[in-house]
Amino acid sequence: MLSYKFTQDARADLLNIRKYTLKTWGREQSVKYLQELNKTLLLLSDSPSIGTQRTDISLTTFSFPYASHIIYYTLDKKTLVIFAVLHKNMVPEKHITNRQR
Repeated sequence: MLSYKFTQDARADLLNIRKYTLKTWGREQSVKYLQELNKTLLLLSDSPSIGTQRTDISLTTFSFPYASHIIYYTLDKKTLVIFAVLHKNMVPEKHITNRQR
């Protein structure tokens, strides 16, 4: 199993997801959504190849869906680097072009 880490941009995405979910559906749903997201990240850490390679973004970028969001990540030795967690309706090229990976 790989470890995983978030870039600063991905942390900001998670904070925005938390704020929106908290405001729209309340604390309980916010906690549940982020807990389930964590389970998905553990699954990816265990089997990173289940993601889809996103050569449209870069040769080293992968994505994997979670509920209403898409997780974007790369592999760095033994670490899964999550650099974006975007809503599925967002066009990734518009939101992740300048992000650190």
